[in-house]
Amino acid sequence: MKYGFFPGCSYKGAAGYKESTEAVCRVLGIELEEIQDWNCCGATSYWSTESLKAYVLPARIMALAEKQGFSEIVNVCNACYSTLRKAQEKLSGDETLKEKVNLALAEEGLEYTGNFKIRHLMEVIVNDIGTDKIKEHVKAGLSNLTIAPYYGCQLNRPWADIDDAHNPVLMDGLIRAVGAKPLENYSAKTECCGAAQMVAYKELCVPLNRRIVKDAVNKGANAICTVCPLCQLNVDSSQAGLGLPKIPVIFFTQLMGLAFGLTEEDLMLNKLLTPFKTAV
Repeated sequence: MKYGFFPGCSYKGAAGYKESTEAVCRVLGIELEEIQDWNCCGATSYWSTESLKAYVLPARIMALAEKQGFSEIVNVCNACYSTLRKAQEKLSGDETLKEKVNLALAEEGLEYTGNFKIRHLMEVIVNDIGTDKIKEHVKAGLSNLTIAPYYGCQLNRPWADIDDAHNPVLMDGLIRAVGAKPLENYSAKTECCGAAQMVAYKELCVPLNRRIVKDAVNKGANAICTVCPLCQLNVDSSQAGLGLPKIPVIFFTQLMGLAFGLTEEDLMLNKLLTPFKTAV
């Protein structure tokens, strides 16, 4: 199965996300073909500064994907996913804005039409590959692990069309499929980690991450599993000052890779700030 892939700016530098994603996709037969000459999507902060440019950036990514023949764009970052979907929704209902965006894109011979889907890799794996196929590749037993599924605040909000906005369950099913147990009643699963505001307003964001970690620790989770590089970084790096027992924060692809029998080196688990070995 082949998809147009927008990796985003954080993908290659995240704690094993790139390595584990590539390893898991090889096992599942998923081909992620990187969109050529992609640019930063502008993340969520750009919308409040330069309105037109904030739309041009994600529109350019989508126009490049369409030019390269893709009908779907897959990414692995909640902010990228939300930004592209937000731009797509706004441009579909504002012809004047769309004309201005296409005027800017015309300088590169590009045109935005919006005739494709924006998807997150986790949703692709669950819905296109399916849990039955995933189970066929499970080689290592993870039944001793209870995993807190942390979705973050942007994957299902405000869309709520791939999962419930307040109580999503897609990753819960994925955790079960690889043989681990999802943490029941994990109330912090859609809490905000502070995103990029962690840099400028750390004192306000640390309590957010404390909520995420505390709920997982108090309810007996062995690890927190996430689908976004910034979520992983914030929750993992904030733990030094929380006054709580530390808990590993891993990517869903790393958990899948462990179940598939891949090595810690394959999945780059050594890049985690809180070692995963302490949890198993």
